[in-house]
Amino acid sequence: MSGLGVGFLRLNRRIASIGIVGLALIAVGRASGIEIRPASGAGAAPTRTIHVDPDTLNPWRFPVGERMEYSVTWEGIRLGAGSLSVEAIDTVQDRSVYRVALEMAGGPPFYRVEDRIVSWIQPVPFASLQFAQNQKEGNYRRNRKIVLDVESLTYTRYDLKDGEYVPHRKEADVPIPSGALDEISYLYMVRLLPLEVGQRYEFDRYFKKDGNPATVEVLRREEIRVPAGRFKTIVLRPEIATDGMFGEGGEAEVYLTDDEQRIPVRLKTSLLIGSGNLYLTGYDPGKGGALIEAGGPDAAGAGDR
Repeated sequence: MSGLGVGFLRLNRRIASIGIVGLALIAVGRASGIEIRPASGAGAAPTRTIHVDPDTLNPWRFPVGERMEYSVTWEGIRLGAGSLSVEAIDTVQDRSVYRVALEMAGGPPFYRVEDRIVSWIQPVPFASLQFAQNQKEGNYRRNRKIVLDVESLTYTRYDLKDGEYVPHRKEADVPIPSGALDEISYLYMVRLLPLEVGQRYEFDRYFKKDGNPATVEVLRREEIRVPAGRFKTIVLRPEIATDGMFGEGGEAEVYLTDDEQRIPVRLKTSLLIGSGNLYLTGYDPGKGGALIEAGGPDAAGAGDR
């Protein structure tokens, strides 16, 4: 495979894992703490721990129909496009949840990539109930879903084989923390949190143990222009524990709008073989779209497809 093909594949995987996880790594699960370390330098205050209950955070404000669209570039060359959207309200584990999907497509003609990653998110108490990956990358295929049981506090992975999802032998009934989150649900929780420049946040709410601890440093405020327009942003730098996410010596910066919407407008990532960017090209706030009513009756959409 050429350097261009390798670059797009690695950038695509980094966007789907590092970018989304990193955006939201300052999120926490129920009854856990965020350890905040002041930025390094003279006169830094002592380390302090703040305990945050997600149930007391700002209410979910992203209606069905909210959609962000992106272009993907590698070394200045446009290689593909992606989107992140709240698709529907479904019922999973007898609970009303939002179905949120990240889709990526593109690559050079000789190595096409089509990925769809979906999270089913319960807004109160905030948790991920299910997570699915459907990936086509060259000749590689992967279709799997992960069910996070909020009652037993375990997860089970299912792989698609001969048209049916079957439990994975080594990933069945694996313990998870209370309020466990996947990559996409982390992103949506971070959009509901305050961010303070100069602080470093550390926590361990990822549903897989080897993804913890994770940290995010809030670097600065910066006004930038992307295809969708000019935005005042707050810039984050994620650091993730698991191998493969930052295993190639790269680092990422994530730009969120500096307002209550916290729209991801840019992801900049650097690898040993080059650098890539994800730029916001369009945003639909989903005005008038459905929201789950707090304490109201369950509302179901198209199911957990």
